Amino acid sequence: MNIEELIEQGKFEEAIKELKGDDEDTKLLRGFLLYRLGKYDEAIKEVSNVDRLESYYIKFECYKGLGKKEDAIKSLEEGINKYPLSHMLYYILAQYYFEEGDLDKALNYVDKSLGILPISYDYKFLKAKILFSKENYEDALVYLNDVISMNPKNIEARVMKAMCYYNVGLKMDALSEINKALDIDKNNVNLHFLKGKIYFETGFYKLALVEFKTALRLSPTADMYYHVALSYYMLGLHKDANMFIDKAISLEEKGRYYALKARVMKELSDLAKAKEFAAKAIKLDPDTRKELEDLL
Repeated sequence: MNIEELIEQGKFEEAIKELKGDDEDTKLLRGFLLYRLGKYDEAIKEVSNVDRLESYYIKFECYKGLGKKEDAIKSLEEGINKYPLSHMLYYILAQYYFEEGDLDKALNYVDKSLGILPISYDYKFLKAKILFSKENYEDALVYLNDVISMNPKNIEARVMKAMCYYNVGLKMDALSEINKALDIDKNNVNLHFLKGKIYFETGFYKLALVEFKTALRLSPTADMYYHVALSYYMLGLHKDANMFIDKAISLEEKGRYYALKARVMKELSDLAKAKEFAAKAIKLDPDTRKELEDLL
């Protein structure tokens, strides 16, 4: 069995034993396999004297695996100083800062990547994610449109695009994008949930109920039960609302869940229970007091 076959089968230890020589290509491959085996210190030592782009990446991943964040960043920065046109190193650093939540640095480095290679699908997608996280939805849409034109089946990008439209108040545009995405992934819980929210906020409670129940089937969380209950409540189906809000509360206690429970109990003519649940709602979430004044 040759080295390529051993690597394809994940037999990294055996592949390393087959690697002979001390040329740069061999050292890089050996270092990469050691990294994949989690032998970070050995991998760093193996590639330390190899002045190639790949060596900086391997050292970055190894230092990151060792929890040495400063050394990891320093490794990439050294690579960038040596190879200032290496858009990939800028991208890796942008991805790192994005995962760390430092959005400004992430945006700075992904812009450097795009400045060198402006047609990159991956770089545009990362910039869209960063802009979305910064709540810069209009600019995020520009990059998401490019990403989707390159790969129409990118569900993550389509969900993000729909949410951008929703967040800037273009709910019908969001709905259109959701429907396109559902043609590709009909069981995407985020799409069904967002579609339900749009229907609910535009007063189409029956349609909202259908979407929320679909989302609930796909992801039976407390919040999904709550939104189903809320839809039933708005439709005047208070017994159904009561059943679903009880399920939500059994999974998680939140002020807004108890606030809805209080409203439901009032509609079911149990004022004493309504007042009891209103008090629980306010204790958990003081912001619910205003909407429950009539029950205090």
